[in-house]
Amino acid sequence: MIDSNIIMITLNFNTSKYIKTLISFIILPSCMLFFFNCTHNKQQEQEKNHLNHTQKAEPELAENWWQIAGVPDIGEYNHDKMEPVDFAIWQAADGTWQLVSCIRYCGKEADFRVLHRWEGKTLTSTNWEPKGIFMVADSTLGEEHGWIQAPYVVKKDGKFKFYYGGGGQICMAESTDGKIFERIINADGKTSLFRSEEYDRARDIMIMNYKDTYFGYYTGSVSYSWPDSTKGAVFCRKSADLKNWGEEIKVSETEEDVVAFLSSECPQVIHKNGKFFLFKTQEYKPGFQRTTIFCSDDPLDFGVNTDELKLKTIPVAAPEIINHENKYYVAALMPDLKGIRITELSWKEDQQL
Repeated sequence: MIDSNIIMITLNFNTSKYIKTLISFIILPSCMLFFFNCTHNKQQEQEKNHLNHTQKAEPELAENWWQIAGVPDIGEYNHDKMEPVDFAIWQAADGTWQLVSCIRYCGKEADFRVLHRWEGKTLTSTNWEPKGIFMVADSTLGEEHGWIQAPYVVKKDGKFKFYYGGGGQICMAESTDGKIFERIINADGKTSLFRSEEYDRARDIMIMNYKDTYFGYYTGSVSYSWPDSTKGAVFCRKSADLKNWGEEIKVSETEEDVVAFLSSECPQVIHKNGKFFLFKTQEYKPGFQRTTIFCSDDPLDFGVNTDELKLKTIPVAAPEIINHENKYYVAALMPDLKGIRITELSWKEDQQL
């Protein structure tokens, strides 16, 4: 005969063991899963709100412009029509600031272009000192005679790499001090790094470093019949070493209220708060200067045949974005195309978010 007390003890022991097992293998994991889901959903909501918030951020130009350069004296190339246009600004090894601008409409027939250099003690200095002609096209190296334009400078491994348009092609020179440059000549005796593939007249290169990859943005355009049948777009190539560039990718082509050939000039791309901002110019003309800004999650897609990524327009031409000591500036052409100016760039966010 079995003692009932023993049965009750055994039952109580087994019941307790079952409850512990239930808590360990079913209830506790369920609670942990519930907690994880709540935390994950809250994190996703915070990330979504952050993205929505940053998407509403808009670049804003300050009104305190200061002029750093005017129309220079270029001696034998002087002409009444001369205009400083596309340019590059960078800080040299000695800490001084350098400006090199394409001077168009120069020469006896106003059909020539040269690059001219200025130097400033600080970025906020006015009226930088003219340093003379910096470079002219060299046709013996495959560059188009009288056609040199739109420089951009990147510093890497102690060397300053100076990119420029050599007449429908992108070329490069190098320097150790950021002032005196030597062209990089290929094995074929030419300076060309690449040309535009889909369109023509590759020019206006700028370079963004993102996750140890260099994105080279440039303008390409083609004219089948001026002005009614033309095309213009922003293209990009990627590089790991700033010399060898990958395949051409069209990243922006939109309808603008100008001749299409001129619709995607002077691209500038910056990465901020998880977003990529493309600035591209449509109009240089005094009184009508216009640059459109696009905002995207993808550095290789700012809208092709769509306006969905347009953010706003600003009344400037050929802007260059400068980030110095964690502060943004914009350099652009003077409204009358007779010089270069700079102002501060801030980021205005929607206060209702």
